[in-house]
Amino acid sequence: MIGSRAFPSALLCAALVLAGCTNAASPVNQEPATQDCGASLLRNKTGEPVTGTSATDVMVGGVPVKSKGDVRVVAPGQAVIQNYSESRLNLEVDSSGNLVRASCG
Repeated sequence: MIGSRAFPSALLCAALVLAGCTNAASPVNQEPATQDCGASLLRNKTGEPVTGTSATDVMVGGVPVKSKGDVRVVAPGQAVIQNYSESRLNLEVDSSGNLVRASCG
């Protein structure tokens, strides 16, 4: 008698678990959930020289940087204000002025 009650419960649990594994189709042209300040465009530019100091004149590898907001070039040991701005592009450079990391904030 107990076994006959356990089977429907086990079947229901299995159905619920498998329902959580389905992959709903998402639109092909869906926009990314996060805002990008321009850092993603610089993923392959690590190690290239950074010149300039502002959004109007900064170049990475001789190519002008595209950013949605301000651009901040940060040298090793340089003090920076810790206010967050999702549209600001931070370019961390090494002692030779080459790009180490690009990030938003």
